[in-house]
Amino acid sequence: MERAVVSSVVGRLGDMLIQEANFLAGVRDQVEQLRLELKRMQCFLEDTDHAIHDDDDADARVMNRAAEMRELAYEAEAIVETSVNKVASKGKGVIQRVLNLGSVHKVGCQIQTIKDKITDHTRSLQTYSTGGPDQVTSLAHERKLERRSYRHVLDEDFVGFGQDLKTVVNRLREVNKRESYQQAGNSLSHNAVSVNYISDYRIVSICGMGGLGKTTLARRVYHHRDVRSHFDCFAWACISQQYQTRNILQGILCQLVPDKKEEVSKMTNEELYENLYQVQQNKKCLVVLDDIWSMDAWHILKPAFPIAKKGSKILLTTRNQKLASQIHPCHFLHELRCLNEEESWDLFEKKALLRRDGTGSRVDTYMEALGRQMVKQCGGLPLAIVVLGGLLATKSTSKEWDVVCKNVKSHRWIEDDVVSKVLALSYHDLPYQLKPCFLYFSYFPEDYEIRAEKLYYLWMAEGILSTKGREEEEIMMEVAECYLAELAQRCMVQVQVKEVTGRIKYCRIHDILRDLCISKAKIHNFLSTIYLQRETDQVDFCSTSTTKIRRLAIHLSRDVESVVLPVLESTQQLRSIVFFTQNPTIDENARVGPSLQLNSHFKNLKMLRTLDLEGFDFRSMSLKAIGELLSLRYLSFRNCTSIRNLPQSIFKLRYLETLDLRTYFISDEVIVLKKMERLRHLYLAYYSDFRYQFKLDGLSNLETLDGFRMKNCDVNDLCKLTNLRQLKASFQESEGNNQYLEAFINYLSISASQLRQTSLSIFGCNFSSEEGLILFRRLLGCHHLYRLDILGRIPKLPEYQCFSPGLARLKLSGCELKEDPMPTLERLPNLRRLRMVNCSIDKMVFSAKGFPQLKRLEFFLMSDLKEMTVEKGAMPNLSILAFASCRELEMVPEGVRFVTSLQKFSAIDMGSKFYHRNPKLSKGGVDFYKLRHVPRVLIG
Repeated sequence: MERAVVSSVVGRLGDMLIQEANFLAGVRDQVEQLRLELKRMQCFLEDTDHAIHDDDDADARVMNRAAEMRELAYEAEAIVETSVNKVASKGKGVIQRVLNLGSVHKVGCQIQTIKDKITDHTRSLQTYSTGGPDQVTSLAHERKLERRSYRHVLDEDFVGFGQDLKTVVNRLREVNKRESYQQAGNSLSHNAVSVNYISDYRIVSICGMGGLGKTTLARRVYHHRDVRSHFDCFAWACISQQYQTRNILQGILCQLVPDKKEEVSKMTNEELYENLYQVQQNKKCLVVLDDIWSMDAWHILKPAFPIAKKGSKILLTTRNQKLASQIHPCHFLHELRCLNEEESWDLFEKKALLRRDGTGSRVDTYMEALGRQMVKQCGGLPLAIVVLGGLLATKSTSKEWDVVCKNVKSHRWIEDDVVSKVLALSYHDLPYQLKPCFLYFSYFPEDYEIRAEKLYYLWMAEGILSTKGREEEEIMMEVAECYLAELAQRCMVQVQVKEVTGRIKYCRIHDILRDLCISKAKIHNFLSTIYLQRETDQVDFCSTSTTKIRRLAIHLSRDVESVVLPVLESTQQLRSIVFFTQNPTIDENARVGPSLQLNSHFKNLKMLRTLDLEGFDFRSMSLKAIGELLSLRYLSFRNCTSIRNLPQSIFKLRYLETLDLRTYFISDEVIVLKKMERLRHLYLAYYSDFRYQFKLDGLSNLETLDGFRMKNCDVNDLCKLTNLRQLKASFQESEGNNQYLEAFINYLSISASQLRQTSLSIFGCNFSSEEGLILFRRLLGCHHLYRLDILGRIPKLPEYQCFSPGLARLKLSGCELKEDPMPTLERLPNLRRLRMVNCSIDKMVFSAKGFPQLKRLEFFLMSDLKEMTVEKGAMPNLSILAFASCRELEMVPEGVRFVTSLQKFSAIDMGSKFYHRNPKLSKGGVDFYKLRHVPRVLIG
């Protein structure tokens, strides 16, 4: 973690040397020397990253030295950044005068002091010792023993994995099924259906986070009688991180040919590879590679495994979801789930109550209630339940259980046990640049659904994303997406993916992993969290464990009406303040959010980079003082209330990268953003009342613009946004004639070559005239048009060739089409979501092979729709089909039963004929109808 801090500071100092050359006059050379000294630090920290593999085992001196280096890096950055901000705030015209007042000498002395401290650290290299090679080897050996799994160990209490066991066993046997066809002399071409059904999985992998039961399941598979009868030879090898290649190869070969153990011990490495390869060629072998972490390990072992041979198989267990596909494209990935409530209790009973034989419980009703509370805290994680059960198996009284229950609820029980150690292995295995990204999840409340987009911006604002290895055209948003995707692939976080784009929309962290995250964040002084519960509460910094607070998360209960942030010396180093209120969305029935009192204190938060004020009420607060936060990179007013006239001081924040104004506010002033030269992501409110326009010119670095309204923004300003990648805009006929829309379309067609994704909502337009149809055709042809919502008159759709091939989402409302639009729309190659509302169409036909990518189809208020035909082979990827208030539709289309990908079907407020023809759907309300061939139904 310390390595990541120093690395990010080195990067930011380098950026300042380039971008702030004018403001570093006189100390530039010293800053460069400081940067180089910090860079040398990284060499040591790279070693300590491996040495401090387990915080309990690490030498205290090593940990302290690393922490000191972290603090020195922060201090160095603060000195340079404060100097830059001080000079910049005076204006370029007086730079020389400021420098003559002794600023250069003062800053130079501060930098020299830090540099001397760093030099002091590097001179005492002997104190960096991790205890000598013997100690390191010993610790590594102990960790290896902790991680080693044994093929002969079978967990007696196998709960919740019955279907998983069946699935994996069947996948392992499928190759043999195909071989039986070949051995019988059958031509595969004679039975095409059977050939397609039988898969060629050479690699089968079981994936999931630590403690989920991957190895337990693998053991059951390994000993399963069907598996034993279908393979000739078996071998089990635990790879882990600390592996010895020769030992692994010898161990596998000895298991596959046990009568040659003496010969195997004398073989060279080359002979080991060759013999292993030949055995698997000649016999049907099952080799289990348990707990494999990286591609590096596979590349070393790969020459011993004949991937092309279909008889032998490899079973992997891994926390890295991506690993199996990298090993071989033809693989089967089986992801484990957490146990449900009843499965969790069943496992707990067998561990804590020793009920292996199904006999009665030895606990009373009160103890059972306590037990269920504790099991719930485990979040369905088998390892956590097993350890908890083992702890309680030694305690026989309700008083003892009550003490444990209190500890479980406070999460203290997990700090020193095997669960923490096992889960911590996933954290230690993270690349150094991903560790602070993982620790960032300690900000969020338990079971909090995190918007991925917001998380990216927070990461970027704090500079914890590494630019090392970034491709030339890759923007930092894409780097952040890759980081979150890798955390998900490593099963460190759980993600929800957008069905249309395939990109991550929301993420959350498992409760047990969140405990680990909070524990590590505390060790590394990463974050302080304060919980406000009372009606009116002042933030109490005395409860925090450190004097220097750099990141602060404040969680507010619903009873908190106001928040006061006091001025303390410990707050001056704050780099981040993120509030979590209980009212994240605006609703006319929701109570007003809490008020915030920190105006007079902004001048003491000069280092602040992140300020998230989502959900606050600003009725009694002026925002003018926010303009004093010169280092701010992220500022959010999302879902705030009672904001009037955003002060111009906010728009002078020269370092701001993300500004979120998705809230209702009134402005009587022209809002000029041109001074915000480094702004990259801007979100404007769709429903705010602006008397004047937003001025967007000068934002040459802007990458995301959401909320562009042609009434409040000048289309000509868009031409000056030369780095714009994503644009979300709206146009309303009442805002003006088609001249505005035509100017916007001209921009999309001619001047927006750098755009990658455009979303456009059009309300109240009339495209029925010849001139309107021409304009409509031009709009549809914009190559980067991703989403289009239209409420207006469209008598006829143009040919499918007129549509942008990148169009993924389309909504048509009140379009007055006279003909069935499906023959045109079904030919759009990338359309994934189609919604039709109040369109006067009575008949629709979905032909075979139409809508190849469509995943979601919705019909609302289609009062004229009477007949719908779905041919076999139509919409092969459809997962959601929804109807609402389509009163004339009499039945579910018969062809829907051929759509095997369908997961969810809903019907709301349909006519009496529909319910008569479809008696399984109750009249009124929402029901989900499980069709004969629908694999499953998602409710909620």
